[in-house]
Amino acid sequence: MPIEEIINLRRTMPAYDEELWSFMGRVSGRNLENVSNASLQERLDKIDRNIQYLDNGNTQRDSLHADTGWLSPWWWLRARHWTMLEFHRRGASPAPTPGIRPMPALAPGFDGVMAGGRKLLVRLDEERWLLNLLNGRVRFAPAASYRDTGLDAARADEEMSKAYRRPGQAIRITGPDGGMIDPIGDVVFASRRSVERNGELHDIPYWFCSFSSDLDPRLFEEFTGSEACIVIFEPMKFVERALPHLNRAAPHTVKSLFQNEYFDPHFPGGHKPKAMVSKEMTFAYQREMRFALDPEGGPPLADGALFVEIGSIKDIAAVYAATGAKIAGTGPDSFLV
Repeated sequence: MPIEEIINLRRTMPAYDEELWSFMGRVSGRNLENVSNASLQERLDKIDRNIQYLDNGNTQRDSLHADTGWLSPWWWLRARHWTMLEFHRRGASPAPTPGIRPMPALAPGFDGVMAGGRKLLVRLDEERWLLNLLNGRVRFAPAASYRDTGLDAARADEEMSKAYRRPGQAIRITGPDGGMIDPIGDVVFASRRSVERNGELHDIPYWFCSFSSDLDPRLFEEFTGSEACIVIFEPMKFVERALPHLNRAAPHTVKSLFQNEYFDPHFPGGHKPKAMVSKEMTFAYQREMRFALDPEGGPPLADGALFVEIGSIKDIAAVYAATGAKIAGTGPDSFLV
């Protein structure tokens, strides 16, 4: 649905409270004051893109207050309002934001939890790698490997550190002599997976395998080279089946399956972003579920990716082509109506 239609629908609802959001914006100060005009437009583009992915004007999450975070439609609309407020303060007008194509109709049973449906795990990739997963070979990538600048925009991220920003005008720094230092621009605060040894920071690595909580065929356009997807219809059975093998392959690690928490780096709220579980709001359209192995500073799991054989999951999962047609596994012949 175009962003203009979503905004028009939401404006008729009591939770869309521009007066309250404007008051909050004045009280909190100009968090976006140091953002360049180009970056402010980029921020608006990304917010609108995520709204179009996550909100159709009437979701199962409408009752969630904006303060509960990214799962609430009102959190996004409030962030958008604060961005528009900064344009207004500058006497500038934003450019129209790009649209995305409509969500295709999915066959029954393929709506994920964000769409008010069942729990699913979905992963997009090349067909050969997904068939390997269907046959029971799970690949856990080291978090630091996503620093690779050769990755596309949907995959590349700094997974060992998460940063948020505060405008320098709102911060005072005291120097060694007790004098005040006035910061220039934004001050960046980061949560790092690292430890200091002999004056140098060393990563505390972890490994993970990424999925999405929802099947969204539009994501094939976001992940370069993706030609197919795997849909795991029974996530808990998948985890239960994997755990004994993971306990043997990585016995001294914490194993967890969780939904990423997306945050606004300029309005982080009261929660400090954590490197392993937090991602910037830019990526929220992916609705990532992360199956993570954390050695918590213990010996590395592998020199690179860790592969674990858990046995076939063909009875609880299927691989589908981007066209919707089933390639292998259980379930309906197509994920499209």
